[in-house]
Amino acid sequence: MDWLIELERLFTASIEAVCGPRVGVVFSSGVDSTLVAYAASKFSEVTAYHVGVVGAEDTKFARRLAGEAPFKVKYVEMALRDVEEAVPKILAVWPKPNPVDVGVGIPMYMASKAAADDGLNVMLCGQGGDELFGGYWRYLDSLVKKGEGSVVDWMEKDWGSAYADNLDRDIAMNKANGCELRFPYLGGDFSDYVRKMPFDLKIREGGDLVCDEIGGRRFVRKYALKKLASRMGVPEYVVNRVKKAAQYGSGTNKALEKIAREKGYPAKAGDVGRKDYLKMYLEDVLSRQN
Repeated sequence: MDWLIELERLFTASIEAVCGPRVGVVFSSGVDSTLVAYAASKFSEVTAYHVGVVGAEDTKFARRLAGEAPFKVKYVEMALRDVEEAVPKILAVWPKPNPVDVGVGIPMYMASKAAADDGLNVMLCGQGGDELFGGYWRYLDSLVKKGEGSVVDWMEKDWGSAYADNLDRDIAMNKANGCELRFPYLGGDFSDYVRKMPFDLKIREGGDLVCDEIGGRRFVRKYALKKLASRMGVPEYVVNRVKKAAQYGSGTNKALEKIAREKGYPAKAGDVGRKDYLKMYLEDVLSRQN
């Protein structure tokens, strides 16, 4: 597989370009961030900072990895009150009362704070992997309903808006703690190569990896990335794990919903859905800061 050899060469170069003597990694224990940590360990002393609410699914994998990974793993385990105390800090940095922004912002902010406390000022992350390799569930839904062309168009759109949608927020969370956030998957030569790869290497129907089922069909998302991760030493239980988005895997979304319910927001919101009452809570926190 010549494409896999070239993918490894380009990713290794992209990682080397963003590494220093010591770096931190925002570590969810999914395949994207785990591959970054494994690859960076060839060039740097790496500490992976994992943030999760007590009992979070991602934390179980992070603890399992810690015993065999070529890098140090540090944990920021949050109780419900820790999450509540973090909300005003997130909104002070990124004043958008959007549940996704806050749910993702908490792990980014807390990981970089822990890294800064350890004297680090450079953080790496796995952002960009989903846009490049077809990692979002919505791509599968579009593939089954509308065909490959619709997914290619959507991936290109997501790639073009990645900073506005996600990366600007993540940069701000790290900057608030004096850390520079770097994105190995966004390296020019690497990302250019991936964007030109055949669609079947990004989302593959069937195959030898754990599949998602939709519309009576089975697909592997991020096929090429998972093959690269296996080649570079990432354990198979990480490569094949069913990974949820950061706000769910870390437990922050569930914690935020519980906090909002405790404060009576469902009653105030009447019959509106979960996201609406959670947004009301966040809007009220933000209004008290202004």
